[in-house]
Amino acid sequence: MKNLKTILTLIFTVLVLTGASFSQQGVSLGIEGGLNLANANLKPTLNNGSKTGFMVGGFVDIGFSKYVSIKPAIRYITKGFEIRNNFGVTYTENLSYIEFPMLINVNLPLNQVKPYFELGPTLGIQLSASEEATDGVNFQENDVSTAYESIDFGLYFGSGMEFKVADKTDLFTGIGYSLGFSNILKGTITAKNNGFRFTAGVKFGL
Repeated sequence: MKNLKTILTLIFTVLVLTGASFSQQGVSLGIEGGLNLANANLKPTLNNGSKTGFMVGGFVDIGFSKYVSIKPAIRYITKGFEIRNNFGVTYTENLSYIEFPMLINVNLPLNQVKPYFELGPTLGIQLSASEEATDGVNFQENDVSTAYESIDFGLYFGSGMEFKVADKTDLFTGIGYSLGFSNILKGTITAKNNGFRFTAGVKFGL
């Protein structure tokens, strides 16, 4: 796992440096954070619901034209879901990942405001997995890391607005959806992460 993280970090760095060398519209660095309304697509279908997580991270925005850029990023994000059985017990799955998105960003520059749309694949590496069980009176928490796969592939798409607040400084806010492609659970039940994300942050031009 440690070697995999090192390799992915090196790949991420090479992509950023390579993209920056071919950039025609400049490079920006940004930080972002927000909420993740997480859930999972389960088969067979169970009585599952969403849980609120969060994310924080940074990115590089590499412009290739006035309207198009690529945005490699690295994020810490919490995901998961809830399941309620017929005996009134609620199980909450708490998952955390380091996530590497590689997004294509299309924007429409309009003076001080810039609407944007973004789309791209994501690769997540599991950091931890725990399960909380409660019937409203009793509570128990267990480490369930071995029950989950260490890698999570998905697709992210979203949109938002950038607001120019100073020379080479933009604030932004956005909403997006993450769709998991890989089964994250070992065993007979399949689970694929998904969720709505609400983000905000700041971007600085170099």
